[in-house]
Amino acid sequence: MNKDVEIKDRANNVEYIRMVLNICQVSVDYKHADLINRVTEELHKRKGKFSIDEGVQLFYKWQKDWEEYFEKKAQTNSDKAADLKETDC
Repeated sequence: MNKDVEIKDRANNVEYIRMVLNICQVSVDYKHADLINRVTEELHKRKGKFSIDEGVQLFYKWQKDWEEYFEKKAQTNSDKAADLKETDC
């Protein structure tokens, strides 16, 4: 399964974080830039009062969201392949 995030699915603020970090020679992919964005948003929202439990919850939510994204992407690709196969017959 391809683990790349399609350009059309990328949020500008997350993409900017990814690009800036890579320019600064901190190599991150889009998914990890999304995690960094979520953590910084929560830190800002909570004014720095962020527990380890909240961090773990945020991480598992992030992980679940990306698993669902790639499962949906794989299903969509599978459906498209099936449609193409049907039209070939």
